[in-house]
Amino acid sequence: MSDDAPSYFHDAEVEHEGRTVRLPVADARTVQSRGNYWHGPGDPSTWLAEALFSHVRARLGLPDLAALTLAARSLGITVEALRGKIEWHENYMRWHDGDQDYRVL
Repeated sequence: MSDDAPSYFHDAEVEHEGRTVRLPVADARTVQSRGNYWHGPGDPSTWLAEALFSHVRARLGLPDLAALTLAARSLGITVEALRGKIEWHENYMRWHDGDQDYRVL
């Protein structure tokens, strides 16, 4: 990703099982790409929202709620907004690929 591409991530953290898990802006930016982009501050594309959630869940080994919370804080949106973006992405991929079993959450 080009360093001059607009990015609106925030340093974020969440408490999980008695420890603080942090997601610095530099780590969040690793999932940003031409396909995973920002529409503007607090408005990540559904692709970016899903990619960051999946990155956080896999890389940090967090369960869904903790991963949703950390990713949402990094994106500057609510957990509910992030969940809605991921659900939209799931439905789109089910339609696009014809795979009714496709799930992120």
